[in-house]
Amino acid sequence: MLTNLRQNPKPTIFLVDDDEDDRFLFLDAIKHLRSEIEFREFVDGESFVKTLSSLQAPPDAIFLDLNLPKRNGIECLDYLRQQLGATLTKVFIISTSSSTFMIEKTKERGADFYIRKSENFANLKRLIQIALKQLNAPNTVEAVPYYLNQLVEE
Repeated sequence: MLTNLRQNPKPTIFLVDDDEDDRFLFLDAIKHLRSEIEFREFVDGESFVKTLSSLQAPPDAIFLDLNLPKRNGIECLDYLRQQLGATLTKVFIISTSSSTFMIEKTKERGADFYIRKSENFANLKRLIQIALKQLNAPNTVEAVPYYLNQLVEE
């Protein structure tokens, strides 16, 4: 199991999403909000899991799409919670789905928050801003809902 050996003051964020346009918009939003971030992109679940298994220190946050080639988001979520436990890394599910079933399923599997992808860049930026604020928040904070889109008018 990975331990928190991080000595770099910059947060490390992984984005796992096979959609090139979504990755571009996400990265653009991150750059607008916070420049001092180490950022890594993955286009499929298998490359993400291979990288995760070779790390010495876990990332601060993982934004994980559900519909991925080679290994889907639920399989990746299960793997990373086995490897990282429930507290070291914040996991944000990002998906086009707002299905109550999927939102509940990912929460039960150990994700910290769920974000439905927004086609509106301002809303996407606001959702990512809310997510970034959660990086240093303790896991017991109840003030922020699991489904972050509840905080943003669409």
